[in-house]
Amino acid sequence: MATKLDVTAVPAEMAAVKYAKAVGHFAAIQSVPFAFKLAAYPIERIRLLMQTQHTNTTFEGKSFKSLGNTISHMRGEGYLAAWRGVTPTIVRWIPSQYIILFLKDHLNGHFPVYDKKTDYGKYFFGKVGSGAATGIINALIWAYPLDVMRQQLATKDKGTWRKAARDVYAQGGLRGFYRGFLLDAPGLAIFRGVQLGGWDLTKDYYGEEWGKMSRLSRFAHGQFISMMGSLFAYPWDTVRRNLMTVTGSTYVEVYKAGVSTAGGVRNFFYAGFSARVMSSFVNGALLEAFDEWKRTR
Repeated sequence: MATKLDVTAVPAEMAAVKYAKAVGHFAAIQSVPFAFKLAAYPIERIRLLMQTQHTNTTFEGKSFKSLGNTISHMRGEGYLAAWRGVTPTIVRWIPSQYIILFLKDHLNGHFPVYDKKTDYGKYFFGKVGSGAATGIINALIWAYPLDVMRQQLATKDKGTWRKAARDVYAQGGLRGFYRGFLLDAPGLAIFRGVQLGGWDLTKDYYGEEWGKMSRLSRFAHGQFISMMGSLFAYPWDTVRRNLMTVTGSTYVEVYKAGVSTAGGVRNFFYAGFSARVMSSFVNGALLEAFDEWKRTR
């Protein structure tokens, strides 16, 4: 007796295969920015040390006021110490980019649609708003706890990431993994709003000419947009990272202590920003790589 073929299962299986191929292709495309991220990680650790120097007592008596001082300190720790905290970054990277870039496109479809010719202001804030919401959601459901562990390893602990996780939990329980999140949320909204919303607005501005540009030109645009986002959001990031290094202090107490130790608001807010600039080329590569994936899938 002939077996009846279940044709309803075929479309589902085909969709699953197509989805698996799309995810694999996305991971392959993201391998370039990911490699950049790993190569630039020592610069990221330099930035974290400089950014948290005003409240971090782990390296008492050490000066991280300049790139040269911080690099000298890291050389004394040994070659591998430059990558201290890289494990949470590896765990976080591709899933986080997947959430950010796909969620951004998804949320764009849920924001009110306005004509950019007649209601450009509303159109502009819709694009920025979807980018801002994307950044906050990604941090809340995936990236933020891993970033807390990365900072714990980069600026305090010398053990494994598991030990860092235990130390964070011992200091504040599950809430410890979200210490500083309420202050980071506005900073994330600013950075991702400018980066992701600005990227979409830039492509809209150029129209058909965008596709005719070289990859290098598109990368340069993405890099500039990301740097603007970093410039506006960096003070929020500095305060929350310093809050993460101390226990039992409020936002106001950390801000006052940081400004007093740094010798001024600007010195405190933008400590380590030079290292941020040096490592930020990953952001431009990420945006262009995602668009390349959408063009070729």
